[in-house]
Amino acid sequence: MPKLHDKDVTEIFKALSHPIRQQIILILANSHENRGIGFTALQSSLNSRKAAKPIQVGSIYHHIGLLGTLLKQTPEKSWILSESGWFAYNLLDSAQDTNEFLGKGDLKKSTSLAYIWNILAPSSLFFFVKKSYMMFIGWLVLFFLIFAGLTAEAESILVFLFFNAVNTDHDFLLSLLSILISWFVLSGVTFIITKIQLRDKPVLIKDILPLSTLLGISLSPLTIIPVLGIVNAINLQTENLISLSSAIILQLWVIILSARAISVYYIIRLDRAAIISIVSVYIMVLLGLLLEF
Repeated sequence: MPKLHDKDVTEIFKALSHPIRQQIILILANSHENRGIGFTALQSSLNSRKAAKPIQVGSIYHHIGLLGTLLKQTPEKSWILSESGWFAYNLLDSAQDTNEFLGKGDLKKSTSLAYIWNILAPSSLFFFVKKSYMMFIGWLVLFFLIFAGLTAEAESILVFLFFNAVNTDHDFLLSLLSILISWFVLSGVTFIITKIQLRDKPVLIKDILPLSTLLGISLSPLTIIPVLGIVNAINLQTENLISLSSAIILQLWVIILSARAISVYYIIRLDRAAIISIVSVYIMVLLGLLLEF
């Protein structure tokens, strides 16, 4: 993961200030699985839209030059995004959701789904945490203590985050232990799946602590379940339709948040991060089912 300084971020925002450069970043991100794109194919992609006049070769080289370190070339002379380029892509992808950067004539339009996604999983939150994650560790400890207190009061224990066991003794330590174990297992599983999925990117042991912090933030929606149980909005000990649907919605929200967290931390496309998140959560569900038997 690159260390980006204020100067780097300024250069990235400057590079993204023109629609053609935004398009180049998006095209290269979409060509990532094919190991980049050659200049001819890049020119063809840029001119594939219905435009007043085609973008000339000289103009494309000019914008490639302004993108600078956001791009790099493979030995086959294909253009790909650098680590900073992937950082820029994540910023651009997020900005498209809120229409911050993009105006008329840009590559893709914001949709209702994009707005909803950005509300449910704002990348700005995770960029902020990523910039100084150590300051959030104390907050995370407090969050887990409150989380454990709520689950104990609701007479429940989270089993691998997605299953509720009965805790009629209101045992706070038992609830806290179950949450911490679930968090450690989720972080470990996500780390392993990420290492398998991102064979072309370094995934190091030192990534576990910051990634775990981001994933801890992603667990926030699950605190709603015990709160609802306390106020008797739903009864967590009965298998009624409202209880089941509410739990599923909140758990899907956790998957969305964790996908955004993975995407921001490893500077990868959101679709790849979503695969990692879904696989990790399904493994957690399988572990919970095995524990029940």
